[in-house]
Amino acid sequence: MTYRLWWTVGYTCTSERQFLATKPRLLPAVYEILDDALRRANQVGRAGGVAWLIEGDDKTRLERGLIEQTLRKRGHELEVQAPSMDRRERPARRE
Repeated sequence: MTYRLWWTVGYTCTSERQFLATKPRLLPAVYEILDDALRRANQVGRAGGVAWLIEGDDKTRLERGLIEQTLRKRGHELEVQAPSMDRRERPARRE
């Protein structure tokens, strides 16, 4: 199963109409899991971009409004968390 995320930086497409006109020239980001596509959409939004559409092979179709609604509900669980490095867990230094 694959999910394709179409997104742009904020100034490239400022309306749904512009996005639909530009979509054939855009390369989607492809993910195997819907949560990964949503996670990236969350990152895009926080960086000032716009996640316009997520389409899946299983006929899933999330447009901008539904993506934003889903991220408002599930954004906290989709955030990328860096692994915490404790002093005991640090790899040995090579010199």
